[in-house]
Amino acid sequence: MQVTLKKVSKRFPNAEVDAVNQVDLEIVNKEFLVILGPSGSGKSSLLRLIAGLEEVSGGEVYFGNELMNDVSPRERDISMVFQNFALFPNMTVYDNIAFPIRASGKDSENLDSEVKRIASMLQIEGLLDRKPGALSGGEQQRVSLGRAIIKKPKVFLMDEPLSNLDASLRSELRAEIKKLHKELGITFIYVTHDQTEAMTMADRIALIKDGKLLQVDKPEVIYDNPNHSWIGSFLGMPAMNLISSSDLSGSIPSKKGASVIGIRPENLNISTEKSKLTGSVISTEYLGDSKIINVQVGNSIIKAKVSNDSTFSVGADVNLDFSDDDLRFFTDDGKNLG
Repeated sequence: MQVTLKKVSKRFPNAEVDAVNQVDLEIVNKEFLVILGPSGSGKSSLLRLIAGLEEVSGGEVYFGNELMNDVSPRERDISMVFQNFALFPNMTVYDNIAFPIRASGKDSENLDSEVKRIASMLQIEGLLDRKPGALSGGEQQRVSLGRAIIKKPKVFLMDEPLSNLDASLRSELRAEIKKLHKELGITFIYVTHDQTEAMTMADRIALIKDGKLLQVDKPEVIYDNPNHSWIGSFLGMPAMNLISSSDLSGSIPSKKGASVIGIRPENLNISTEKSKLTGSVISTEYLGDSKIINVQVGNSIIKAKVSNDSTFSVGADVNLDFSDDDLRFFTDDGKNLG
């Protein structure tokens, strides 16, 4: 199912600004699209508009060629998985997974085999007789996924489904959900504030801030060439260095209209010879597999990513070198000039 949004907006009562503002977005059939943004950016509101849980204030939502604005959530042929697992505590895992089919009145003779097939897919076949209270958080989220899968929807919507899990479980379930998408062959729309989830799972990322869609593209394109300086500062650990052009005057090629220069920390090299930039080390950060050195250059603090066995003394002068091809030029209002 292809999902298309045309100038979709949402303003809640008594709000001064739109939670979702004039969003145009085409989600390709069977793709894994991640809607990424910080807290309060409008990403969950956008998902709820797609689901029909909120009415649009303006614009149109299409599933295929069918306008969905007045179609109820029940009739949109979707499944949703939320941050909270929302399982029935008095039901077994088996009955929780089977519930959507039984509630629809379409209890088929194949239900038993279908529940067991899905449980096997999610590696919870040994838990079917347990109740949610006896499960770990990761196991409960797998049951929640199973309950959504059994409906065989045309669109799978996921709203921060891994936020309540610890880091190791999130990593494990990221891989499982990506595998699930491939096996099911349906459209996935996944909301998160976690850039690692977005970068590792998405076919494309739709990056949203203050209700506005800033960029939609493959993860590597958005990372390497953000169309707005804010995206450069949001994506990356550490984020892109955004440096006043005045601090780099004479060190780099100029570009008309550029007041901010962006470069990723991993694209900076330490040189033993005089190079394009010279600054003073103010601190270092040990990351295990690497180190970040913070270098004062003019009024800017520039982060460079170096090997974990590198040694730099606070106060020492260092030379930073880079390829001009790795520079990104931004205007005062954040627009990427190339």
